[in-house]
Amino acid sequence: MNITILNDDSTKKVYTYDEFYDKSLTDKILAVSGETKEESIKKILSAYFSNAKPIIYDKNNKTIDTMLGNFDDLILQSEDFRALFFTSGTTGTPTGALKTFDNIDIDLDDLVKIFDKFSVTNVVATVPFVHVYGFLVGLMLPYKLGVDLVFKEHFLPHDLLEVATKGSLVVTTPLYIKSLIQLDEQKDLKDVVFVSSTGPLSSEIAKEFIEKFNTTLIQIFGSTETGSIAYKMQDDELWQPFESVEISLNSQGLLGIKSPYVSPLLLQNNKLEKTDSQIQSFDYASVEDGKFKLIGRDIHIIKVAGKRYSTIQIEDILEQIEGINKAFVYVEHRKNELKDEILKVFIESQREVKSKEIKEILKQNFGHINIPLELAVVDKIPTTAMGKKCMPI
Repeated sequence: MNITILNDDSTKKVYTYDEFYDKSLTDKILAVSGETKEESIKKILSAYFSNAKPIIYDKNNKTIDTMLGNFDDLILQSEDFRALFFTSGTTGTPTGALKTFDNIDIDLDDLVKIFDKFSVTNVVATVPFVHVYGFLVGLMLPYKLGVDLVFKEHFLPHDLLEVATKGSLVVTTPLYIKSLIQLDEQKDLKDVVFVSSTGPLSSEIAKEFIEKFNTTLIQIFGSTETGSIAYKMQDDELWQPFESVEISLNSQGLLGIKSPYVSPLLLQNNKLEKTDSQIQSFDYASVEDGKFKLIGRDIHIIKVAGKRYSTIQIEDILEQIEGINKAFVYVEHRKNELKDEILKVFIESQREVKSKEIKEILKQNFGHINIPLELAVVDKIPTTAMGKKCMPI
């Protein structure tokens, strides 16, 4: 099983999974990142296959980089884990999730049961490997499937059309799916499977992508703390929990997850907290015959006339408006104020956009929204390496 790095000048560099072992790293706690995907792969695999205890993180996330600069790893010395990952911090302070060998191995086994149904001959990864999704599906799944991994340092959308061949499993994100739709190029990819995660794709966008390229699309829903949770095929709206996952709803309609992939310990504010292999999420959902439909996260939900709507819907609507490049919307909860919910709207635009215009657009689509709206027009709405939108500074 090879790991092939494609360079822009058409040259290649090839490694094998088996060459990454360093006895001197066994049981050592070490911070693992990298300036490049190649560097991060070498460090991650060396640590993982050598039974070290790597703290795997994105060096470009300055909050985590600063945290680790002041971190005393004595708190981890006696803990049994195979890797520690951090949440991105897009909705709060980054949380560390300790993953045991069983967390990772059982998760991978259940992923294999899904992707083994396809004749996968290689995995093409556009994602960084320092996050759980990139680590599990991009880096370790090809090892479990016994196939080669192919990647570039910087994958452009049209690069995928060249590299994706019969038997390819393309591990990517909604950002790439949307970018591929916008390409003038077309290619019949009926023998290629795309897997997308880290953010939502509407059924309409999924259907447009599938029809344009005559291909298969699988979406994975998960998190750093829980690992994989569920998947859905093509333009389905309902999520199917993975084999080992139990789901439930609490009294508020928020999704609960119990599975052997859930991190047994979470690192928050330099303290370890037990999970008992279950997590109460902030995702509103409805359950139908063992499957579920995601409505949205707590901070991404507004209530209009007793109904819940996702701010992701608002973002999608606003991004269809001429002159608006990107939108980031969330609900801010303010305690001890008469109007305790504020709809915060960030617009990336080179033209003038006023609150009155946004309110009128929302009224046309949702009716009257009876919560205050705060609008900020910015030059840039940043995204993480995984394509998640971040709040502009």
